[in-house]
Amino acid sequence: MVVLCVIGKAAGGNFDFFLNQGDESLASNDFITAIQHYKEATAQIQEVDSIISVLSLYTNLATALSASGDEFEAVKYYRDAILYHSEHIEHIVDDSERREASNIAAQAAFFLGMTHEELKNYRKAADSYAYAASLDEYHWASYANLGAILQDHLKESAEALAVYNKALDILTQRTTEPTDPPEYPELVLSQLHYRIGLAITYAEKQKCVRQDNQDEVPCKEMAANSFKLAIELDPNNEEARHMLASVTADATFTRASNTYVTKLFEDYAGNFEHSLVQELGYDGFQRLRKAFDKALEGEGISSFKIVVDAGCGTGLVGEQFRNVSDYLVGVDLSPSILEEAQRTRPGLYDEVIVGDVTEVFRAKAPLSMIIAADSYIYFGDLVPLFESMEQSVAESGILAFTLEDAPDDMQEQLSSIGAWRWQLQPSGRFAHNKDYIQQVGSSHSFETIYYESMRGFRHEVGVPVNGHIFIMRKMPSNKRNEF
Repeated sequence: MVVLCVIGKAAGGNFDFFLNQGDESLASNDFITAIQHYKEATAQIQEVDSIISVLSLYTNLATALSASGDEFEAVKYYRDAILYHSEHIEHIVDDSERREASNIAAQAAFFLGMTHEELKNYRKAADSYAYAASLDEYHWASYANLGAILQDHLKESAEALAVYNKALDILTQRTTEPTDPPEYPELVLSQLHYRIGLAITYAEKQKCVRQDNQDEVPCKEMAANSFKLAIELDPNNEEARHMLASVTADATFTRASNTYVTKLFEDYAGNFEHSLVQELGYDGFQRLRKAFDKALEGEGISSFKIVVDAGCGTGLVGEQFRNVSDYLVGVDLSPSILEEAQRTRPGLYDEVIVGDVTEVFRAKAPLSMIIAADSYIYFGDLVPLFESMEQSVAESGILAFTLEDAPDDMQEQLSSIGAWRWQLQPSGRFAHNKDYIQQVGSSHSFETIYYESMRGFRHEVGVPVNGHIFIMRKMPSNKRNEF
């Protein structure tokens, strides 16, 4: 969406002509022509006595450049608008004009933040959003975007929580109209409550207190309340529904919805692999291949006819198994992450499919092998998954997959209440009991031929995550037990 900053009064001369022509072209999405007119206007700035006009020019020129794909040049002109405002604001005497000038500069700073975000300059984006909010205290979107940057990229959940609450206050107060109020406020408020719940869940070493009396309460209780509010405002908020089940340890919650998983990975597609491998230290995909080699050592198997990489992501594990796959299929719910896989690893997959793995298994049967690294963690109840694999994998076919185990401090607690099968964790991922996995596999014709406990195959808030590696083989029909 293109947003024009409208000037308050005519500037006069050629400048005014070129600025108006640029605005008309920008409104028509003719960005190249708009840029030409705006640059003509920059050569006439000496004619101008209106600070607001110059601010509008710099901001609209930057917007046209950004829309045309020239983000680096856009950054320059957004910065020019901000600097011009800083240098000239004291010369404006009229209060209403001062507010208008500051509001335009705030918009320039906000757009600068969005541009830095596109360029993955996350700290600069955060600084730009913060500056926009300092110029316009009712600019709710600056606070909301700042919170997302702090939470998603800078891992500063406590700071994100504070600015999310500020955005919420602006949108729910009744005395002053927010800057650029959202078209669908309930959806925006739902997302803010959801993100507040996330920030509470992941902020380290924080105390949670009630606003009315400052009594300390369990943070999970406060997070749950935020997720409930998010669902009340938008019953279709699957992310909030999933996280509510997570923080309340809802035992009836058996699987993350496809909507939740798709949204999760669509949002992080561009930064997914860097975050997973570089920031979280994930190496489960490498460990899975080593376990596979140990399990089949000496069998003389050189390749598998049809291999499906379930929940393939950007191709980390597919790359590990390419040399033993005659035909490799990558399956994921996220179109964006499959595009990223094809961009970063062109030619890795013979075929990529957007879809639910259980449906794709059946469609591509008979399968020689299924590989799944860190993707079955969104299933709690494994029975439907194994039913699909049993129907789809050929006799003597192989399953090679990883799952998460419960953290050490949770193991004792879970064991004390008897045999456990799965546990939805605060991360939103499921942990599974080793015995349960083997039992479900065995009851669906798969015998475990290799098992390995994984410790520290990734990190969550700086804490090592436990996991399992399973290599299973589909038993010949004359060896299967009846259950």
